Amino acid sequence: MIKRIVFLAIIATLLLAACGPSATQVPATSAPPTAAPAEATSAPAQSTAAPATQAPATQAPAANAVQITFWSWVPNIQDQVDEWNQSHSDVFVNYVNPGNGNTEYTKLNTALEANSDIPDVVQIEYQHLPNYIAQGALTNLADYGANDVKDQFIPWAWSQVTQGDAVYAYPQDAGPMVMFCNDAVLSKYNISVPTTWDEFATAAADLHKADSNVYLSNFTADQGWFFGMLWQAGANPFIVNGQNITINFTSPEVTQVVKYWGDLINSGNLSPIDTYTNDWNTALGNGTIACWQAGAWGTYISTYGPDYSGKWKVYLMPQWTAGGTANGNYGGSTIAVTKASAHAKEAAAFAQWLNTDPKVTLELTNPDKAGLFPVTLDTLSNSQWSDVTYDYWSGQAIHQVMAQAAQPVTPNFGWSPFTSFVYSTYADDLTQVRAGQMTFEQAMQDLQTKCVQYAKDQGFTVTNP
Repeated sequence: MIKRIVFLAIIATLLLAACGPSATQVPATSAPPTAAPAEATSAPAQSTAAPATQAPATQAPAANAVQITFWSWVPNIQDQVDEWNQSHSDVFVNYVNPGNGNTEYTKLNTALEANSDIPDVVQIEYQHLPNYIAQGALTNLADYGANDVKDQFIPWAWSQVTQGDAVYAYPQDAGPMVMFCNDAVLSKYNISVPTTWDEFATAAADLHKADSNVYLSNFTADQGWFFGMLWQAGANPFIVNGQNITINFTSPEVTQVVKYWGDLINSGNLSPIDTYTNDWNTALGNGTIACWQAGAWGTYISTYGPDYSGKWKVYLMPQWTAGGTANGNYGGSTIAVTKASAHAKEAAAFAQWLNTDPKVTLELTNPDKAGLFPVTLDTLSNSQWSDVTYDYWSGQAIHQVMAQAAQPVTPNFGWSPFTSFVYSTYADDLTQVRAGQMTFEQAMQDLQTKCVQYAKDQGFTVTNP
């Protein structure tokens, strides 16, 4: 019964999101280091599912080939589908781009509800994977050898796709958090790049005091960014075990994060401009915002400030404890096989190949193509990826910094089976925080209360911390 309830809850939340103010979603793919991000970012949910667009096949399937359907919005992934089809005459993959983010999920949910036109293989972001696990919509890939390749992945990325011994998807890309800084602006005002959050607050005050038009950074309404910050701090707001769930938005780690950013917001030392707006693009380009904390995909901001080419660099995230290395993740997707697939074995083989073949995983990092951030150890250590330098980023081998940032991401951070509800509730609470109608700590208590009640209403057994 719980699966049915959760499924309807997901549909209702996505439809509500389509009708109300849009909330920024996690960018789903890595943006190219030298180009604007692919349209895998913040797409609002649609109230009805438009037909998915099937990419034109570049070859015909063999007469007796098993045919499977693959949904993904990764740019240019048809190239890898073509490679598979050329080398596997017995299994032909039909690629469909269903639209990005919530657009795909709405179509997928509609297909699951109708039990019709369900893809065999599908892209799902980390934060939404538990939704489909709770529905019972995904195949346990452990039955098809998934655990045989788990050591090829960054451990924390693998933990995002597993529950117990079951494996429900393969990690495809990620967004380990880093900090992008305009060194020219910082140097002009004798500001050192902060390595701790205490230094960050001091730098924010000193920079804004030196020039009232310039800010070290801004606070964003983006939910993915906030949960990445919780992740880095060691918070674990959700622990899911089947129908049992522990919810904790009042832990010391959560409280530390929200008090810190609440105090910074109230100090006036952060830019009031929100991320992913035209004003924010302009501020990065003209140097009135000096730094941004984001997933490794954030290099696309190079398009906003050509005058500062050679002045920006990528740094590891500030730490709560001096000398620490903790980090969180902000973005990324998985590739899952649906339980409805009539060809689960073949679908699982394709999903594994797509995400473990060294040639393919390296190709998917190409900034002029898919531009994904790799999650396999082989590709992370491949000099063809790691040693590339970029003039815009001061000639820095930025991938080496990002690979370093990817290693210490904690593996025990979990998502709820109702992320859409969590995100929309957080967005509502944050609006009140910014309006001075509640403190950030009160917002977390409200989020705790509402998530507990929502989970109970969906049939979960909830444990309070």
